[in-house]
Amino acid sequence: MLSKLEFFESNTGQPERPVEHNALQIAIEKHLHAFGGTGRIEPATEGTLGVCFHADIAGTRRFVKTHMSAAQARANLTKEADILLRLYGDAVIIDRFEVQAADGTNRLCLVMAELAPLRAPMNADEAEELARGNIERLTGYRPASLAPSWDFERYIACGLRAVVLLSDAGLLENYVGAELNQILVGLSYKLGALPRALCHGDFGPKNIMRDGARPIAIDWEDAFWGVAGYDYLYWLTFMDNRPFLHSAAFGRTGLHRDDERAILALVVLLKSFLAFRSGAYLRHAVSINARTAEVLDLP
Repeated sequence: MLSKLEFFESNTGQPERPVEHNALQIAIEKHLHAFGGTGRIEPATEGTLGVCFHADIAGTRRFVKTHMSAAQARANLTKEADILLRLYGDAVIIDRFEVQAADGTNRLCLVMAELAPLRAPMNADEAEELARGNIERLTGYRPASLAPSWDFERYIACGLRAVVLLSDAGLLENYVGAELNQILVGLSYKLGALPRALCHGDFGPKNIMRDGARPIAIDWEDAFWGVAGYDYLYWLTFMDNRPFLHSAAFGRTGLHRDDERAILALVVLLKSFLAFRSGAYLRHAVSINARTAEVLDLP
């Protein structure tokens, strides 16, 4: 979530214009045609802050991903490539190259396998297994492109700020805001004793694809230095996974139940804050206060 938090907290908070993406598409097409690409590439709807395309390269359908102009956006894409290579070798990342955008900046571009969606939604056991397997394969690994400030301490700081702003906006009742604040302060005191790990940061249904029968976690741009177990708890907070939130929230990460609850509350709080900043909360059927209180009240 950190890339989205930074985006909405930045001075601009605005994506690049379509004309800039069109120029970038032309530059990528020219590069691919010089190396065996055929036909036009097509803009993809995938990705919130990335710039993505579908392409035919040497008769094979590929996915091409680049980034917006900010230096952090490039670092995040570099981080994603490094993690995917470490996890899956060349099964996902096929190639990487650079093109010059209309604004004169060089953009890193990744050529990736065109993965298929899952045949059926994951259940809690499958999500836990994939999240745990990623942690095990990435044990002790911290990408050079991972910014030092992209850590769990920053998540907690964002959460504490979100409590204040959402309370001031009248979107959190006093008792909910007070309990969230107490939980987050307590979690910050415990961090030194919690197992740290490289976390995906956006481990949700749309970011889990498959290569044949093997599930693949894609889109590691939000990866950060977090707490082992975070990704599974994050997965539980999606509305499609809501039944598992009530049946499989605790006892699967190796963390204490209180810490699992605190992380769940932090995730829902930050998702709610993003919805507030983007205005999306106005279209939600469940209020920010009710959604947050639901996690706090889990038995």
